[in-house]
Formats: sequence, C-alpha cells, structure tokens
Amino acid sequence: MPQRTEFDLILVGQGLAGTALGWTLQQRGYRVLLIDRCEPTTSSQIAAGLITPITGLRLVVSWRLDEFLPFATDFYRRIEQETDARFFELKPMLRLFSSEQEQEQYRQRSQTHFPKLVSVPQPLADKSAFEMSQGGFEMTGGGQLDVPTYLRLSRAHFIKQDCFLEANLDTANDLEFESNRVILPRWNVSADRIIFCEGIHSQQNPWFKTIPFEGAKGEILTLKIPGLNERRVVHRGIWLAHLKGDLYRAGSTYDREHLDCKPTLAAREEICARLSEFLKLPVEVIDHRAAVRPVIRGRLPIMGLHPQQPQIGFFNGFASKGSLQTPWMANHFADILEGKATPDKSLDLVHKL
Repeated sequence: MPQRTEFDLILVGQGLAGTALGWTLQQRGYRVLLIDRCEPTTSSQIAAGLITPITGLRLVVSWRLDEFLPFATDFYRRIEQETDARFFELKPMLRLFSSEQEQEQYRQRSQTHFPKLVSVPQPLADKSAFEMSQGGFEMTGGGQLDVPTYLRLSRAHFIKQDCFLEANLDTANDLEFESNRVILPRWNVSADRIIFCEGIHSQQNPWFKTIPFEGAKGEILTLKIPGLNERRVVHRGIWLAHLKGDLYRAGSTYDREHLDCKPTLAAREEICARLSEFLKLPVEVIDHRAAVRPVIRGRLPIMGLHPQQPQIGFFNGFASKGSLQTPWMANHFADILEGKATPDKSLDLVHKL
C-alpha cells in the first residue's frame, strides 16, 4: 500500500468559508487539503458577493463593517495578486426609498449613525431608467466580490498545489481516529484536524446535528437590460447589480419552506414585479438559479472545535454575509486553532451543540 499522504488540516467544503480558511492557513505555512463535492449549484456559487454597508428597513450599518471591510479588501487584493486576476471591487451603492417611513428613518439616522457613509448626489440616477419619486441616497463603503471567479481561481490554485480533492465525504463512515490523527482511509490521507465548512450540508453531519440551522432558499435572476448604464448596485426591496455589458443580476428571495435548489416561477415573478416598481426599462430573463443559504439561528457564523472530539472543527453559517465576513473570521479561527484567541461566546461552537 502506498504511503499515506499527511496534511496539517483537512477542510471539507470549498465555498466562501472553506476557501477563505484554506488561503489563510496556507499563508501561515500549514499543509491543507480541501475536499469538495464540486456541485454546480451551491449558495456560494450563485452568491452575488455584495457587501452592503447599510441594510434593511431600519437602515442598520453592517455588523463590524469598519473592521471587516478593510481586512477583506486586503485579503482579496493579495489573492488577486497571487492569481493574477481581478474579482473584487469597492463600489458605491444606491438605495432608493419606497415609502415615507424609509425617508423618515434616513432623516433620523443619517447624521448620527452613518454620516460618513452616505451622500445624496444630484441627480440620484438616470430618471429615464429609474422611478425615484421618493428619493434615496448613495452609500460608500460597499463592494462586490465576483464569487464564481474567486472560487474557480482559488480551486485552480489548490489543485496546482496538489491539495484539492473532489469527493463526497461520508462523515459517518469515512473518518477514523488514531493517535491524534484523523484518517480518511478511502483516499489514504490523514491530518491533525478536519474542519467542516460545508454550508447547509452540515445539517446531515452527525457531529453537528444539534446546531440550529434555519436554511433559507434564495433565487437570483440574470437579466438582459439594453440601455441601462448604471454600474452601482441599486437597492429597493431587492438588489440590481451589473454583471457585464447589458447583463445584470437581481434578487434575492427568502424562502424558509422549500429548501431545495429548484428555481420557481413564483420567485421569478416576485423579483420581476419588485424590479418593475423602480426600473422603467424592459428586461429579459437570461438565467434563473436557486440555492439554500446556511443560516444558523442567531444569524451569526459559528466556529470552534468539537468538545467531545477536538480533532473535528466547524466553520460555517455566514449566510449572505460571506464575502464580507469570511476573510476576518478565517484569520480569527486560525488564531483560535493556534491557541492565540478564544471565540466570542456568540460565535463559539460549544454553545450551539
């Protein structure tokens, strides 16, 4: 039998979480193996990659934006250099009001909660393209990650480093433990630890069956909109983001009942109807995709080592905030693995099992 291939860590899942953790650990000198099912449709694969500074009807600044965004920007710039590509862009975003209530929220909060993040350019946008009778504002401090390109180039890097494996790991039967090593006999590999970054699939992982997942299906359309020249991301109930040329993406829906990856006519009609409330131009639907976000109750990511089996770890639950949060959180988790930090109680796996 050939000699077993040994790694420091095995990461299961090469979505936004696993990819950020893989790069971070590699940059610290660890030998890492990434294992992924290579499914064509996952929440990371269809993610719009939006980093929106001010969100929701209550106009709340994104959690720890001033800490996470500079870190994420530096992180993505380093990987762009490594892969000789561009896939991350800092860009302003436009928020159009849909009600007097939103206008009032903005009046009350703009000067006290986020004065440096907002402005009101004149004109707000092209009035022949957008319905803007209620007004709105422009946000700085936003960005967009081209998630499919980032994941694809990262995978190519890991393959080149001979540390990527396409496989469907059977957690119940494929893991063996021996003298402080985790062994995957089917592939003749071992590591000090195995970290699960597998998104919604962790619902079926027997080690994490008590984690309170609240999966949410999201659907996104790719649209052809001839004549539209808006390059900012536009928010008004849903978002509209430029892709390339006259192609745009719009979304997303939030369905907690039907947790599958099947696009639905109802979601398509919902997105198009909400879009027509503020976009005056005709659209043609080019593509329609759906996936399930790995939302965990409490809406915060969870990380840590299993209290009964510390060779097993968990790094998951970023939902729609993965592009912003995973770089900083991956660095923080690496510190935890090295004994340099302890997870905040709200993020600690131990408190969710």
